[in-house]
Amino acid sequence: MNPRFAFILAALAFVALTGCSSSSDSTSSSGFGDLTVNLTDAPSPDYKAVYISVNQVEVNRSATDENGWQVVDIVNETINLLDLTGGILKSLGTRELPAGEYNQVRLVLASAPDGENNILGTVHPFANYAVELDDSIHELKIPSEDSNGVTRAKQFIIDTNANVVLILDFDVMKSVVQGGDTGQWFLKSVIEVLDTREIAGITGSVTDSPTPGTAQQGTRVSVQTYDGFAIDPKDRVINHASTLTDAAGSYILRVPESTYNLVVYKDGFNSSCRRVTPLTGNTLIEDFALTSVTARGTLRVRVNGISQDEESVTVSVRRDTLCGTGTLIFVELISESYAADGDYDILLPLNTYTVVAYGDTLSRTLSDTREITSGGIKIFEINL
Repeated sequence: MNPRFAFILAALAFVALTGCSSSSDSTSSSGFGDLTVNLTDAPSPDYKAVYISVNQVEVNRSATDENGWQVVDIVNETINLLDLTGGILKSLGTRELPAGEYNQVRLVLASAPDGENNILGTVHPFANYAVELDDSIHELKIPSEDSNGVTRAKQFIIDTNANVVLILDFDVMKSVVQGGDTGQWFLKSVIEVLDTREIAGITGSVTDSPTPGTAQQGTRVSVQTYDGFAIDPKDRVINHASTLTDAAGSYILRVPESTYNLVVYKDGFNSSCRRVTPLTGNTLIEDFALTSVTARGTLRVRVNGISQDEESVTVSVRRDTLCGTGTLIFVELISESYAADGDYDILLPLNTYTVVAYGDTLSRTLSDTREITSGGIKIFEINL
């Protein structure tokens, strides 16, 4: 099947899913309804596989009571998140639950893997781990805050005799924090909980220019919003969802209905930005043709002072653009997290960029500009 056609089919299936997820508009707390929880992920160019071992998935009617958890299903499976890209959904279970309002979702990770083989044909060495492109394996430690499960606040209503479908959208690119050759790697678990009754789809393809061009695999596509009045620099650009294009240059994103800046970027090309407003239950098709660049320079992120387990810093590289708004706004091109001291190089087209660094151990968000020149190296230093 043509990959482009397959992506359109996936988008149409997504619309059908949103349209049939509920059979009633009632919010009555009497009776029962069904809850289905699915897992999906955005692809990553850095790994062959990223495995997590899921014990079970739970929901809670209370926003605060830690004794109110109800099991949706027991999974007990080691899952390769990179098998769940391009709009693919994996069911984590369905259960009949009392109708009414719920406020939390929890993904409980297992301490041991299942007995199946991994992508390398060997048994899983750890419950949670990443396989790099050279087949090297890194165990992913679970932060102490997630030791009882990865909990996300999400308000949703199960209507009587309805089937509610939630999607746990796992972002591998943000979740796997590299600790370097001698550092500890860990799983940050960046997950968005989506109610299919409330979300829209954005799909399309990315090629090089001129059209028709060659499909550009591994292009980062993200939906963002900009708030120039935010006090903290890290909050001025919010990345709501991101993915990478597949071998056909295709992508698909699921987001709540709103107006976004749709940002497309790949190393070796100029970035592109478009203002979009996807509507609930519909899929918006947005194709891009990127122009290549020959001159690039290096932004060198220098990290000093990481000394504790679970300690990391996130670096966001941003630039200003019109993006169809009529006024200059900022968009994020790249976001990386680092869990070990060292120099980390990012190649960029010639331009002036705003670099923002933040983390739990930084006393404040760092923000400064760097002008990238042809063949040059500009250093952004972070001292924890």
